[in-house]
Amino acid sequence: ALILTVLMVKKLFLTSVKPVSAIEKCAAWMILMIADILALLPAHNFAGGICTAFAFSFLVCAFILYFNGTAAAAICIAPTLWSCVFMPYHEEIMLLLSFPLRLSATMLSGAVLHLSGIDIVYSGTSLSLPRVSIAITDACSGIKQLDAFILIAFIAVLILHKRTIWKVLHFAFIIPSIIIGNSMRIVLTVLLFRLLGETVLDNSWHTVLGYSQIIFALLIFLAIGKVFTMADAKAVEEKL
Repeated sequence: ALILTVLMVKKLFLTSVKPVSAIEKCAAWMILMIADILALLPAHNFAGGICTAFAFSFLVCAFILYFNGTAAAAICIAPTLWSCVFMPYHEEIMLLLSFPLRLSATMLSGAVLHLSGIDIVYSGTSLSLPRVSIAITDACSGIKQLDAFILIAFIAVLILHKRTIWKVLHFAFIIPSIIIGNSMRIVLTVLLFRLLGETVLDNSWHTVLGYSQIIFALLIFLAIGKVFTMADAKAVEEKL
């Protein structure tokens, strides 16, 4: 959050002398109205609290848009949402994300193993082999590493790309990369189980395979960024 905030403040200082158009000011007022509506919703439960957090985020973005313009407001969206929404409701958001991540990884890994000729049945977030059943729990979904992965991905996106469109497209592949990385870990776990037996399910093996999931996901994410970089370079060459 500190890194994102520093980048946001830097952008504000760089754009503080730029003129803001009337259209941008009208858009800022519209965003402020949306913030007012969200702030009036009940705040006595989780959903209401989220609405209040989003209202404050919209208030910050409206303020920046009114005084600094669209470019500065766009840069500040991610730090504002991270600081005002994601961090205060970190545990709740993680729980909401955990099940879809586990379900997707289980289905993908089960399909890959089934196509490989392995006798396996997958249902929900569980895989059933002839001798053992493997449950993909919250801890196995990659959710605990999501914070660190988002930060690494954010830095990688800033380094790899100059154009905003490529930064946004690349950053959108965070969740798919985590799902694919987790699926590769599950497939590797099943293959090692068939080769080495139940020792693969011990804590030491589980920890090592957990780290391999992050490595797989990061390599996939960087490979996607490389593809986008090559596509961007090719587009520039065609223009020249």
